[in-house]
Amino acid sequence: MDDWNIQLQPFLAGLGNMPRAARKGREVYNGYIRGCGLKYGNLKDLCLADPVFCEAHALATAPAPNGKPRTVVALANLINLFTILKLNLSGLTAPGHIVEFGSLRGGSAIFMAAAAKVLLPGSQVISFDTFAGFPETDAAIDAYGEGGFESVDLDELRGHVASLGLDNLTFIEGRFEDTLPGALAEIGRVCLAHVDCDVYDAVAFSYEQVKPCMISGGYLIFDDPLVPTCIGAFEAVEELLVRRDGLHAEQVFPHLVYRAP
Repeated sequence: MDDWNIQLQPFLAGLGNMPRAARKGREVYNGYIRGCGLKYGNLKDLCLADPVFCEAHALATAPAPNGKPRTVVALANLINLFTILKLNLSGLTAPGHIVEFGSLRGGSAIFMAAAAKVLLPGSQVISFDTFAGFPETDAAIDAYGEGGFESVDLDELRGHVASLGLDNLTFIEGRFEDTLPGALAEIGRVCLAHVDCDVYDAVAFSYEQVKPCMISGGYLIFDDPLVPTCIGAFEAVEELLVRRDGLHAEQVFPHLVYRAP
């Protein structure tokens, strides 16, 4: 499964002695290897030399009709998503599907679908968004107001995805309150949830809705909470995952990664 040789700087040699067994519901060693491999190792170089990553990244960063890249997700975050798909999920017999909450121009969904087509054959990627900016937000905690981020031509996006041959990718339009309950019930098992929706209510609602669908050990990946404009997203993680559900992070760089119980 692993054709990579992830190498870390010498000062991290002690990680080799860390137990591989799960601790408090997550695999700490794997979180260190991914995060430290990015910041203090050769994981970026390994990805940039991987043909599956390169193809998926090229599709994700290609310009949309407005001239901006399809994705605004940072390279390090895409590398971590890819690493989880390649090293941690691809060996599962029936891994389940991938869901994303917050699509914008669809780039990260395209990235995951292109990678999953090779690494997780049979898995679908379903991405949810209003495609019209944020609904109302909470000015007491969220930096973004209603309508933040641009609207997206969903017909163009769907046509573009079809032209790429990504028949494993579906976009669902609408407010989360209107779309998630029914759609997630039909999707079934979820192995990875990419939560990229910036504000408190959207992060909280998407987590609450996807939680019952997650396979045991599935990956809950929060793109925004460590970003300076997304304290609302971080508060949702603090209140629901940490304080209420007692989850411990498996990874804190380049984004937050938790494992479903």
